[in-house]
Amino acid sequence: AAAAASSSASGSEAEQSIAQLQAVLAAAHKYGVLRLLRWAEGQLCDKLSCEMACSLLSLAHVYGATELERNCLAFMKANMANVVKRAEFAALPPEALVKFNMHCAGIEPSEEEPGRKRKRDDE
Repeated sequence: AAAAASSSASGSEAEQSIAQLQAVLAAAHKYGVLRLLRWAEGQLCDKLSCEMACSLLSLAHVYGATELERNCLAFMKANMANVVKRAEFAALPPEALVKFNMHCAGIEPSEEEPGRKRKRDDE
């Protein structure tokens, strides 16, 4: 019983740590602190798991965290059988699913993707 209690305590500590790193990533993005953003990205890459991969991919997409995105995509491809069964995978935004499919097909996304819509002020 003590071992179960300590493992659940460490599990909640890990979840709290990930939540704090996600908050740091968001703040670093908001205030343009690139070194802090890259540090938080690296820390989150070290915590990748089947449970966290989809939410971290979505987070990477929102905050432009390219290293985290690359690591998430590689992890998801390597653990595809487990990742695609999760509800979080089905809830990924369409852009993230496209990136995942492109990664699995070995296609590197270009900076300016050809079918991408222009912003209204560009017209």
